[in-house]
Order: sequence, then structure tokens, then C-alpha cells
Amino acid sequence: MGIVSLPVDSPLRALADRSPTLVVLLRHFGCTFCREAIADVARSSDAIREAGVSVAFVHGASAATAEPWFRDPALADALVISDPARDHYRAFGLGRTGAQALVDPRVWARGAMCALSHGFGPQPADLIRQLPGVFVVQRDRVLAEYRHLSPADRPHYVDLVRRARRCA
Repeated sequence: MGIVSLPVDSPLRALADRSPTLVVLLRHFGCTFCREAIADVARSSDAIREAGVSVAFVHGASAATAEPWFRDPALADALVISDPARDHYRAFGLGRTGAQALVDPRVWARGAMCALSHGFGPQPADLIRQLPGVFVVQRDRVLAEYRHLSPADRPHYVDLVRRARRCA
């Protein structure tokens, strides 16, 4: 599908060299959709592991801020990368959503439903427009990708892993 040039000091390099890796780039922890993404990956972790795929999350907060979000035992072996400079987001070509997506009634409606089960929190101004993304990488190759058009998009992680395994 493509090549990704990861930051030189990224721990993701070593993981992706060993095995295909599902990389979930989150917006921020106040985002109800990002909280949902973490829960979805945790719920799918057995199927992802059975496919021989590792899991990595990338976020723009500090490691201390992120730590509580990854306490689920299903995520115990996930690599969690703090990237406040958003170098990984640039490496994967993830841009920013337009302001119109933040006021889209469909985003608000889905956000309200999602917030009932996952909650929501403060919206950091520097991350509120960051688009998330999900990629399966091996070494420097992107085997499959899901590029969000809106923060409210909900990828199917296991299908993405299966698609990637067919490409490997």
C-alpha cells in the first residue's frame, strides 16, 4: 500500500520490525471517540493477537496522562507512545479536520451516543482538530489503513488486520 518513514527514535520501529503492528493514532483522551477506540481494540485484542499482529497506540499527551487509559489487562502488551510533537501523525500523513466537521450534526449525534458509554472530557485546543488514523505496518510498509474523514468514524479493527494479513 505504501511506505511510512517513522521517526528515527520511535519504539514503533523495533515492534514493526518483529511483527505486523496495528497502530492506532488517537486525538486526545477527552475525545469520546478515542475512548471508544481504546475500548474497541481491547475488546478485539484476542482476535488481533491470534492473527499474529501486535498493537501500538500513539497519542499527543504525556505518558503520565495516558497511563490510566491503558490499564485494561487486554492492553497489557500494547505499546503506548507519547508523541506531543505529533511526529508519528506527520509520518502517517494525518492532517487536521476542517472546523465544519466539528459542528456537523452527525458528529454531535454520534458523539452524544458514544459519550453515554465512554464519557468525554476536556478538549485540548491543539488536538481537537487532529484527525486520528489506524494503520497496520510491518517494517516500513503500510499493509492496510483506515484514514478518518471525521473524528466520529469508527473503524473495524479486526477487518483491517485481516485485510493486512492478506497483503503480507
